[in-house]
Amino acid sequence: MKSVAVAILLSFVPAVLLAQNSLDGAMSSVQSSLDNSLQELKELREEVAEKKVPLAKELNSLNAEVRELRKEFEKTSRTGDAKTLDISSLEVNVKQRQDEVDYVISLMTEYISNIESRADPSERALYQDMIDETLKTVDDPELKRIEVITAQVDAITKGIGRVDSLIGGQLFEGEAVVPSGDLESGSFVLFGPVSYFASGSGSSGLALEGSSGQPSVIDIEGESGSIGSLASSSAGTLPLDPTLGKAIAIASTDETISEHVLKGGVWVFPILGFAFVSLVISIYKLYELMTIKKMPSGSITKVVKLIRSGKKEEALREAKSVPGPMGDMLHVGTQSSEEPKELLEEILLEKMVSTQPKIERLLSIIAVTAATAPLLGLLGTVTGMINTFKLITIFGTGDAKSLSGGISEALITTEFGLIVAIPSLIFHAFLSRKAKSIMASMERSAMSFVNGVKAKSD
Repeated sequence: MKSVAVAILLSFVPAVLLAQNSLDGAMSSVQSSLDNSLQELKELREEVAEKKVPLAKELNSLNAEVRELRKEFEKTSRTGDAKTLDISSLEVNVKQRQDEVDYVISLMTEYISNIESRADPSERALYQDMIDETLKTVDDPELKRIEVITAQVDAITKGIGRVDSLIGGQLFEGEAVVPSGDLESGSFVLFGPVSYFASGSGSSGLALEGSSGQPSVIDIEGESGSIGSLASSSAGTLPLDPTLGKAIAIASTDETISEHVLKGGVWVFPILGFAFVSLVISIYKLYELMTIKKMPSGSITKVVKLIRSGKKEEALREAKSVPGPMGDMLHVGTQSSEEPKELLEEILLEKMVSTQPKIERLLSIIAVTAATAPLLGLLGTVTGMINTFKLITIFGTGDAKSLSGGISEALITTEFGLIVAIPSLIFHAFLSRKAKSIMASMERSAMSFVNGVKAKSD
């Protein structure tokens, strides 16, 4: 065994020696490669060290250039922001100035429009074309603001000139409706708020606004000569109305009943028709109810005594002599006096029921009139307001006179409706109470008759 082990060991010794030689060679090769690598690394480090300085300088230069560019960018950004802010501010200022210009234009437009409403009727013809042309210019979208303002300034200048002329008096030609109803040419004398007119035919007086749209002349008694003299010679005296024409204007609004009725429109006539019917019926029913005589005192007692005495024929004659529906009821009761009490009461009740429609007839027509007249007035009011709104749609709210027709129709129909309804309601209440009083009297008489006749059987 030992010899075998020795032999095996001896067989491995050459292999170990050979491996040792190979390892030494490999170590030598690795060391050589390491030395070469270290040499290359050294050379590379020397090369990097040589190139690092210029690259650092170039980097610093580029960083400095970046900083300069950043500063320039920030400066440019601030300049742009400032310009943007300036532009926004300018736009706001421009918008404010435009709003101010528009406001001034609207104020001047309102002033020019007021010239027409404030001008005397006699002088409107002098300024109407100018006002219409200026307002047309304002509404023209193709014109520039400066052109609109220029036209408005010219109109305002004429308006100021009008005020100056009013202070010192103004004389100009025109047309007016004279008291005879004719439209004549002549001269207007305008002094402050008062206007006078003198025609070529000699008619003169105070000039007021007429319903036709033309100035209307109202004669001033005893002053026609002075007005005509002033109009012809531009010198003289003028009569002055301290109310500025209001007293004359109020007097000129006085109207007859027929004119007042006609202003109410078509719905006034049905109301007046109901009023006439209600009045006639009220008078007729008043006469009818007042002519119904009361039963004479003691008539029932006398008839009852005759019935109790068995004198039925005399009782019938006595009952027949009693006037009115109470006599008829007493006559029917006398004829049926022999009937049982319950049946006699029914007979008298039937007579009262048949009499009641005759007493209360036509009263319902008065009640209908009292209820219908205000409704017709309300209908006229609605119609008048509809007409008024139509005029407002067409002409606006500037001219109150153009709206007076619809307003008059609205108010007058309501007025007449109430005038008819209130008396009708009173008449109906009075006549109804009178009719109920008659029926109550008949009921009391019937009860007295029944109790008197049937008391003999108790």
